[in-house]
Amino acid sequence: MYQAAIVEDEKTVSEYIRTLLANSFQKQQLSVAFDLFDNGVSFLKMISSHYHYDMIFLDIEMPGMDGISVCKQIRSLYPDALVVFISNKEELVFSTFEVQPFRFVRKTQFEFMVDSLSLAIKNELLSRNRQMIRIIEPLSNDIFSFDVRKILYAEAQGRRCDIVTAENRTTVACRFMDLENLLLPYRFIKIHRSYLVNSAHIFHIQKSTVILNDHTELPISRGKQEEVKQLFLTYTMS
Repeated sequence: MYQAAIVEDEKTVSEYIRTLLANSFQKQQLSVAFDLFDNGVSFLKMISSHYHYDMIFLDIEMPGMDGISVCKQIRSLYPDALVVFISNKEELVFSTFEVQPFRFVRKTQFEFMVDSLSLAIKNELLSRNRQMIRIIEPLSNDIFSFDVRKILYAEAQGRRCDIVTAENRTTVACRFMDLENLLLPYRFIKIHRSYLVNSAHIFHIQKSTVILNDHTELPISRGKQEEVKQLFLTYTMS
C-alpha cells in the first residue's frame, strides 16, 4: 500500500480531493492510504520524524507557511519527493518551478484531471519502485524508504544500522543481516562484517580499504580483498 498526504487548510476541499483521488486510484488498482493535514507545519513535523509519503498533494495558499515554503523543506529532506501542487491561481505555477513539482493542477479542474493524474502517478511510482527499498522498524512501525542508487554504504551499529547517502546518514532499527539480504541483490558488496558498499560508488580498491567517489574511506576485512575485487569487476563489467 502506498502512503499519500494531502496538505490543505480547507477541510471540505481536502475531503473532496481525497475522495476523487481514492476513487481514481481504485480504478487504477492502486492501494493508497491518505493522511490529511490542515497546515504545513504539522505535515513537516510528521515527515521530519522520518514518516515516508509516496506522494504529497499540496495547496499553495495556506495561512502561516505557504505551499512553496513547505515544498522547499520537503526537498531538503527528500529531494525526489513526488509533489503535486493544487491551486486555483494558475499564475502561481511559475513560482513552483524552483521546487520542481511533479504536477500543477487547478482546483477547479481537479475532477476532470484526476484520472490522468492518477495514471501518471502510478507509472512514476512503478518506475521508481524498481530501485526503491522500504524498511519497517519492528517496534515503532516507522517506514523508511530509500533509492538504492543513492545509498553509498550501510554500517552496522549494534542493533541499529546507519544508511548513508550523499545527502545524509539515517539510523534505522534493523538487523544488519536483514539489510544485507535486502541490498546484496542490488550489487552491494560486503567488504567487512560491519559494512555493505554500493559497488556503483566505489572509486578505488586498495589493499585494506575501499575509497568511494565522495572520498569516504572504509575498511576491507582481512582476507576479503580478492573477493571484493572480483565482485567489483563482475558488477562493473556486466
